[in-house]
Amino acid sequence: MPYYDFETTLKFKSSGEMDKAEDWIRANVKGLWAVEFIGLQEEMDIGTGMKSQVTHVRFKFGRKEDFDRFRNEYVQGKPPAPGPRRPAAPKAGGKTKPKGLLGWLLR
Repeated sequence: MPYYDFETTLKFKSSGEMDKAEDWIRANVKGLWAVEFIGLQEEMDIGTGMKSQVTHVRFKFGRKEDFDRFRNEYVQGKPPAPGPRRPAAPKAGGKTKPKGLLGWLLR
């Protein structure tokens, strides 16, 4: 049975919001993950007095990196963190060799 060390609980006002979260996870998470339905709750908007159903869902992750990325990029809307920098390609120093037939003759 898989073990998940990291979890967060979110509430969604529509199933479309939950689908977007699952799509994001499928596209971005590398390790194990799971979704657990917690329940429905009726909430009332104080300003309008309208009632709406809210779905509470727990997302579980096996890797801290996946959990942090989901929390930062999806939940908080922060841009993705830059990847590791690659060293620049070495610059050609000094003379450049002529190409083609002339380059072959002048080697």
